[in-house]
Amino acid sequence: MSIGLVLLPGPDTMLVAGHAARRGLKAGMAAIGGIQLGGLFYMLLCGFGFLSVLNAVPGLFMAVKIAGALYLAWMGLGLLRGAINPAPASDAPKVRIGGSPFMQGFISTVLNPKVAIFLAALPQFVGTGPDAPWQGMLLIAIVYALGFLWCALLAALATKAGQSVGQSRAMRWFEGAMGVGFFGLAGRLALARNV
Repeated sequence: MSIGLVLLPGPDTMLVAGHAARRGLKAGMAAIGGIQLGGLFYMLLCGFGFLSVLNAVPGLFMAVKIAGALYLAWMGLGLLRGAINPAPASDAPKVRIGGSPFMQGFISTVLNPKVAIFLAALPQFVGTGPDAPWQGMLLIAIVYALGFLWCALLAALATKAGQSVGQSRAMRWFEGAMGVGFFGLAGRLALARNV
């Protein structure tokens, strides 16, 4: 189940690939760092028993869902604008859509209620004893450790691909496709249900 969650394309995959392709391995790794911090955030929520609150309170789930969908749509719009009106080559490394890669990784992870709902389901595999929160945190750590390995490989591959196309027309198409992809993820998140 953890491997399936890691390999399923989503905002994390797109963020890492996009930053690594456009700005290099360092930016891709910064996005991974933000994603990992988001995983630590969820581990702490699990340890204190707060993840189940997100699933139990529909209004809270709805607020996080709307905020996450708006954030993804905003990043998608920024990518589309960059693809249509690219910055000069000298400005390209400085372009930041929605903040630094690290902050984007963290915010997109924290504002993804589907991740929280999935992670909230993990503790059912560890029972209800006094060690259950720690075991739940360990399961979340496994998901994010696997995610780190996958995203690091993805960042390395995307960096190589980005270096070969540079600031060419192909990169503009890539950014446009990423922008549309973020809009699609925003729509999917907006329609998500907390079941």
